[in-house]
Amino acid sequence: MPVRNKLYGVYKLLELGGNKYVVESANRNRTMDAQPKNFVQGTAKARIMDVGGLQEEISVNLPILVGGGANLDGRSLVNTYIARALDETNETLPLITGATIKVGQEGASVSANFLSDGRPSSGAFRVTNFPIDSVPGKPLDPTYSDPTRVARFYDFRCRIGGIIYYIMDATIEIRVNTEKRYFIAGAENTWGQTQFVAAGMNTNQNPLASTDTNNPYNFGTQFPFIGVTGIQVSGSGTAAVELSDYSVPVDYDFEDYGTTQRKWEAINVDLSSDGGGDGNHYELTWQRPGEVRTAADQLGDPTAQGFLLEIWNPNKQGGAGWEALLSTAILDLSNALVTKSDFRVSVGILTVNFGFINWVK
Repeated sequence: MPVRNKLYGVYKLLELGGNKYVVESANRNRTMDAQPKNFVQGTAKARIMDVGGLQEEISVNLPILVGGGANLDGRSLVNTYIARALDETNETLPLITGATIKVGQEGASVSANFLSDGRPSSGAFRVTNFPIDSVPGKPLDPTYSDPTRVARFYDFRCRIGGIIYYIMDATIEIRVNTEKRYFIAGAENTWGQTQFVAAGMNTNQNPLASTDTNNPYNFGTQFPFIGVTGIQVSGSGTAAVELSDYSVPVDYDFEDYGTTQRKWEAINVDLSSDGGGDGNHYELTWQRPGEVRTAADQLGDPTAQGFLLEIWNPNKQGGAGWEALLSTAILDLSNALVTKSDFRVSVGILTVNFGFINWVK
C-alpha cells in the first residue's frame, strides 16, 4: 500500500482564533441541544422535537517549551487567551473556560478548554498544513532561532507560603466562568448587514451591522452569545517532608526550632504545639480578627510574594532571570491562602499534599 502521510497529525499545525500552537493533542466537539418532547398527543412515540442552541467545545494539551518554540507553547496560549477573556471589547473566539498547568519531575504541561459558538466562519479551531518554517521568526528552526526542548523540573522554581523546599509537583487551576445567552432578533426598517455565515445558516435579521467578516452577532440563528462572569485561580501540589531532631539532649520529637541550624525540625509540615510561637510555622494561612493574612505572612515577611511559580528566561528583557509562568501583567497571583495540608506517613518518602487559592489582580 502507498504511504499516506496525509493521515497523520504530526504534519499539521493547529490554529486557535488565528494563533498557531504546538500541541500534543486537541479535540473539537460540536453539539446541538435537541430532545424529543411529548405532549398529550395521542401516542407515546417521539413525534415532536425540541431543538435549541449550538455550542462548540475545544480542548487542547500542550507542552511548555524552552528556546525558540516558547512562543508556540502552553504558557503562551494561556497568557494570550486569559488576556482576551478579561478584555471587555474582545469579540474573538474561542473563549478560554479553564486551564491546568502542571509542573513536576517529568516536566511541565498545559491543558486548556475553550468554548465557541459553533459558527463555521468563526475560525475558532483550524487544522492547517501551514509551513512551520514560514511562521514569523521561524521559532522551530534550530538554525535560525534558539533550538527548542521540553521544559523540565530544573527550569522552574516555586513557593507556596512556607512550602519552599522539596516540592515534587505543583498544579495551577484557572477557571473562567462563562454564560451563554440567546436573544430574539429585533425588527427594524433596515435589517442591517447580512451575517457572514454559511448560506444554509444565513439570516438578514442582524440589527447590529458589522463590517467584520467574522461577524460576532448571531440574531436569528442557533449560535449563542458568550460572556465572562468571573475568573478564579487555585492550585495544589505535593512536597516531601523532612524531619530532623536537633534538640540537645535529643527529645525524640520534631516540634522545635533548631537555633544552631536556624531551621525547624519539621520541614513542610507543622508538628509543633503552638504553630511556632508567632503561628507562622502553621501550614494553613490562619486569620486574625480584623486582619487579612496571606501566605506571605507565613514567611515572616508580609512584603514578600507568598506565591511564586517561575521559569528561567535567559532572553528576558533587561537580562537573564526568573519570570512568572503566567504574566503578572495579566494575572498577578502573588497573594495566596494555603488552604490544605494533608500529611501522609508511610514506609516510603514522607509527603504532604497542599492546596491553595489566589487573589487575582
